[in-house]
Amino acid sequence: MIRTENLNIGYRKSLLTVDDFNLKEGKLYFLIGKNGSGKSTFLKTISGQLSPISGSVFLQNKQSIEIPFGELPKTVSFVSSHFPLVDFLRVEEFIALGRSFYTSYSGRLQNIDNESINHSFSRLKIEHLRGRFTSQLSDGEKQLVAIAKALVQETPIILLDEPTAFLDYSNKILVLEMLKSIAKEMNKCIILSSHDIDMSLEMESDFLAVNFEEKFLQLIDSSANKQDLLRISFE
Repeated sequence: MIRTENLNIGYRKSLLTVDDFNLKEGKLYFLIGKNGSGKSTFLKTISGQLSPISGSVFLQNKQSIEIPFGELPKTVSFVSSHFPLVDFLRVEEFIALGRSFYTSYSGRLQNIDNESINHSFSRLKIEHLRGRFTSQLSDGEKQLVAIAKALVQETPIILLDEPTAFLDYSNKILVLEMLKSIAKEMNKCIILSSHDIDMSLEMESDFLAVNFEEKFLQLIDSSANKQDLLRISFE
């Protein structure tokens, strides 16, 4: 699903060397590391927003730089840690933007589009936000709405940059369990960055850990303990 070969990432010069790995469908991966260690850079490289310094990223056996620009949003969706500034746009309209890659030039939503939008509202339990303006949402509500927009893109790969940063504990658990369930039930590969080691361990998922000292990102399976993860990524 996501494969890396001899990958170096960064801006003009290398920030991180990435281990060669193959991330599979049906799984949720936690990306962990210190602030400024390169987590966001890695996600932007995987999503095609940033070109590798060297090496290759393969998405569904296609090299990312060879995927046509118009097809990339149908392959990978990206949820930024910063909600876009869009005043006077209702929540339902914002989430519907995730279907823009599937609609005709008229932008008119079909039944299949509306079904996908309604399903995302139900899955994230945000029906009560449907008619509100995005400018009226709390930080936590904005994150849930941004995730819903990514879901309606119906991509096989979903990348999320600190999606639970502004959520309270109950909503953090809701989102993480929901994402793990979606990955398994819908055969998606989902990567999310997080600083919450304890909560990540509760999900029993594999880790992508940034070793800040060695400038190296490696895949670590779910059997890792908290002490090892802290030693690798936070010391």
